[in-house]
Amino acid sequence: MRKRAILIALGTGVMISSAAALDMAGAGSLRVSVASNDEVLVARTRDAAREEQRNRIESRYLAERESCAPLRGYAREKCVVKAHANKGRALLEAAAPYEARF
Repeated sequence: MRKRAILIALGTGVMISSAAALDMAGAGSLRVSVASNDEVLVARTRDAAREEQRNRIESRYLAERESCAPLRGYAREKCVVKAHANKGRALLEAAAPYEARF
């Protein structure tokens, strides 16, 4: 009788500790899943912000190019080059904070 009680107690202890281990493993994977979802959300937000910034730069560039349309000859070429240089400068300035992060 005594051996049976010890065997039941040991078996119960094994089941309880196994259940606790499985519960902790499940909670850990949940935390990893939440953390990875947060990282994905941050990456998507950052990418969307960069894309929006590039779209604003492109819109400004197109507006500058349109302002060059009524000009002729050397003045027009100079205006187009200036618009292109402004676009390049804006893209470099926009990329600088992202470059420092990597």
